Amino acid sequence: MLRHNALRAVLVGATMTGLAAFGTGAASAADTQAASDVPCHYDGYVCVTVDTIYTMEATVTVPEGEDYTWIRPADVTTISNDTTKTYCVHQDLEPPMPVAPGQTVEEPLTVTSITVSATEYCPV
Repeated sequence: MLRHNALRAVLVGATMTGLAAFGTGAASAADTQAASDVPCHYDGYVCVTVDTIYTMEATVTVPEGEDYTWIRPADVTTISNDTTKTYCVHQDLEPPMPVAPGQTVEEPLTVTSITVSATEYCPV
C-alpha cells in the first residue's frame, strides 16, 4: 500500500509540474505573440516587419531621408513611419501608397521598395 501511495504521489507531482510548466509556457507564448503583434518604432526610421521564407519575421530599418529596395518583392506585415517625411510604399501592379509621418500600416503587403516623397502624396 505504501508503495502504491508513493507511486501515486510521484505521478501526481509529475502531472502538477507538467501542468505548471505548460501554463508558464502558454503564458510566455501568448506574451511573445502579443509582443510580435506590436510594430517596431524607432525615432528617425521607417521600420518594416517582413515575413521571411521560413515564416519568421525580420525587421528592416530605413533611416530618415533614405530609400530601400528589395531584390525580390517582400511580404510585409507592418510599416511604421517614425520620421518627419512621407514615404511611398511601392507594390507590384499597385499604385504607390503614402505612409505619413507617425503613421503605422498593419496589413499584409507585397512590397518592392520604399521611397521618400517630396510631398504628402506619392506620384503614380
